[in-house]
Amino acid sequence: MAIQLENARVCLDCDTVFDEPRCPSCSSESFFPLSRWVRPHMVSANSERSVSPAGKAARNTSLVLVGGGVAYALWKLLKAPDKNASSNHPDKPTKKPTKKK
Repeated sequence: MAIQLENARVCLDCDTVFDEPRCPSCSSESFFPLSRWVRPHMVSANSERSVSPAGKAARNTSLVLVGGGVAYALWKLLKAPDKNASSNHPDKPTKKPTKKK
């Protein structure tokens, strides 16, 4: 015997599950609907996860922007010479400007 979850009730007196107005075992009218405790998992047969085309476009755009930002930051980091390291390098003596008269 199958009972739909929407109609299933549990008797508070004898713990019987039923779908009638009164408990068939003890004729009690004190019951609690099972749908309050158990939520059915709603899954359609054809869709795994529905994502709107706008959501896909937004995700792709954000991935492109993040990738571009990371590439630009790496390019700037690797391309730019370190100004402080070349002027304070211990192996190279610093030249003092001489005044010409």
